[in-house]
Amino acid sequence: MTFKSPLGNDLIQTFKFINYLKKASPYTVRVDKLGEKKIVHDPKQKVPPSQTDFTPLVTTYQAPLADSNEGIECGIDIKYEPSNLGESRAQLTVISPEGGEYNCLLIGQASAPIPKGPFKIGAKPVNIDFKNPFNEAGEFTIRIDNPSFTTGAKSPAKIDKKGINIGVTYKPVQGYPSTGRLIVSTGDMPPWIYYLQGE
Repeated sequence: MTFKSPLGNDLIQTFKFINYLKKASPYTVRVDKLGEKKIVHDPKQKVPPSQTDFTPLVTTYQAPLADSNEGIECGIDIKYEPSNLGESRAQLTVISPEGGEYNCLLIGQASAPIPKGPFKIGAKPVNIDFKNPFNEAGEFTIRIDNPSFTTGAKSPAKIDKKGINIGVTYKPVQGYPSTGRLIVSTGDMPPWIYYLQGE
C-alpha cells in the first residue's frame, strides 16, 4: 500500500483482506519497522508499538463470519502521518490463530508542506493550529510578513508533537494590504505557510 501526504498532514487508507472462517474471529493488528526483529507474543499481552509513520486505528479487529467458501471482505484503517520528507516503510501484520496471517508492505511518500487558508482574521484572536510532525521536540521560528497581523506566540518556540495554537489578530496598518502570511519554519526544512485574510 502506498500513501502520499504533505509533511504536517495525515492520510487514512483501508487495508482489505478476506476472512474465510465460518465464525467471527479476532485478528491482532500490528505495524513494525522494516528490519526489526519480529517477536512472537501472546495477543493478550501488551507490547509497545514500533515508532513508525503508520498507525492502525485498531489493534484488534473482530472479523465477521464468512457465509460462503468465498469468504468475507474485511477492512482495517491505517493512518499515515509522515515525520520527515521522503520515503518511509513499514510492515503491517494482521494475524489470527485460526484465520491465518496477512502481511502488507506500507510505503509512505512525504512531500513539502502545502499552504493552508485563507484564515479570516479580525480584532479578536483567531487560533491557528500548528503540529510538529517530527518525532522529537524542536525549535521553530514563527513570523508574519505583514505588520497588520500580530501574534502573541513567542519566537523561536520549542514545540513538541502535541503542537500549539498560534493566536493571530488583525489591525489595519496604512500602506499594507489586508492579506498576509503566517510562516512557521525550522532548520533547512520547507516552511509551513498559512494565508491570512483581514476583515
